[in-house]
Amino acid sequence: MNKQIIFDSDMSTLGLEGSQDELIQISNPTKRLLLLLIAHKGEAIKREVIFKKVWDDYGMVSSNNNLNQCVSKLRKIMKNLGMDEEVIVTVPKIGFMLHQHVDIEKCSEPIDVIMETPSETETANNASGRLRKGQTAESSTSELSRWRTMKTGIFNQLVLFLSIVALGGAAGFWVASKPVERNEIYMGNAGSCKVMMSEQALDSINNPDVKKVVMDFAIQLNPVCKSNEYVLIIKSSSFKTYSSNLSRLYFMRCGMMSDGKAEICWGLLPPR
Repeated sequence: MNKQIIFDSDMSTLGLEGSQDELIQISNPTKRLLLLLIAHKGEAIKREVIFKKVWDDYGMVSSNNNLNQCVSKLRKIMKNLGMDEEVIVTVPKIGFMLHQHVDIEKCSEPIDVIMETPSETETANNASGRLRKGQTAESSTSELSRWRTMKTGIFNQLVLFLSIVALGGAAGFWVASKPVERNEIYMGNAGSCKVMMSEQALDSINNPDVKKVVMDFAIQLNPVCKSNEYVLIIKSSSFKTYSSNLSRLYFMRCGMMSDGKAEICWGLLPPR
């Protein structure tokens, strides 16, 4: 460029002609922008075209801020390398262009760079270093994979444990809330009613005399029942007595509803 600046697109560097000590590295988007400007020297390139050719086609995010930063960096580098005139021109409301007076010449020969042939020892050391790096990278990858597998296993075990706890809790709640199956045993007659006693209540009374007292009390009530009604004695499972040796019994009159699908029970009034 102007027989002064060498632009190496393969190495992404800018530097003075004949000098290898002051090469300036530039980013890939900056390199692509400079190549686009050189290819269209003296032509105004729209921002949309620059966005597509420099960023979008390479899966990168394009923005005015990114474009302005690249242009500013190129201008600064070229000024530091001795090009005082404005090389990259801003075209208002359009975009940018490379000034038409800038002389662009393609280098016919590659830039001579003095390269020392590495000795056998250096070659061996480099190979050993690459091997160690490869082993380290492989070891790190293996450890990371092992850690991920371990973490996944712990997570799965935790999920399984919580599922079992939740299932056990649900089963326990279902068993606790399931109504106790009730069997009723015929005790005798009181008034015009048959007297039935729940098996649970009967099992809680071990003394035969108490059973006789319960039946005598039912007779004293002298209940009156229709053909489809009877007296039922049950033990309360909802309210506890103040003494564990006592049983709380309830006397109720029960009858079937007309549809035969439900039974209604209500309390008995004590004798007056």
